[in-house]
Amino acid sequence: FINSADELYDPIMTIRRNGSVVKHIPWTAFSFKPSDWDRVNDTRTVISDANNIQQYFSADGHPTLWRAIPALEELQMAWEAKMVNEKYKIYKCAIKGGLDKIGKYYTRFDEKLVYILALVLHPYYKLDYIKMAWGGPEEQAAERAAGNPGARNWHDEALQVVEGVMVDYWKELMTAEDVEMSNMMPSCGEAGVESLESEFDRHHAHSWRKQAAQAPLGGLLSYVATFNDLPSNISKDMDIVAWWSVSHIVTASRFQD
Repeated sequence: FINSADELYDPIMTIRRNGSVVKHIPWTAFSFKPSDWDRVNDTRTVISDANNIQQYFSADGHPTLWRAIPALEELQMAWEAKMVNEKYKIYKCAIKGGLDKIGKYYTRFDEKLVYILALVLHPYYKLDYIKMAWGGPEEQAAERAAGNPGARNWHDEALQVVEGVMVDYWKELMTAEDVEMSNMMPSCGEAGVESLESEFDRHHAHSWRKQAAQAPLGGLLSYVATFNDLPSNISKDMDIVAWWSVSHIVTASRFQD
């Protein structure tokens, strides 16, 4: 069509100046050469990196929030690799803009602890992904030795985040349990004298709360420490809700043992 369009139609564009025709731009000026198609394919490849990541969150029957951190990091790594690849040199500014946008949203993960929690509660990842991707005590020591006194142990900080959330959750749960138990306690005897049963009930409740207060952290540490002891049916695409609620109820019960 392009090759015959100039004969069948007028030029696609005519440039005029002061009422006079300065230049005719023919249809053939917009035909793609092989090098142009190469650029189209290069652009498609860069954009497809983002499109592939977007598909990670498509699911009808199970949650995918845990994918957020690994997905952004995967896209970031893909575009960083293209930034230093001579093949994509002419797209460097555009890729840099994309990386800046990723960085903008990536830093907001610090404000939403749920993303870290979702990743840690996935038995395929736990805290080991964070240690590998962000660094642990060894990486912290290496950075400090290289002159960065502010280097952080991200593995430990992620663990503290999870511990803090578990403690807050357990405090709320214990408060609710206290209210429920107080409603179940026997009333005092005549003239305000407490019966032996009510005193023992309070002793039992206090002992239970003391033991239960240690449960979440003990169970959590036990869970995150078993990375090398995973069942063969663990995969990153598994339904973690089903895993926690049905298939591995014994593992989940460690939070209560």
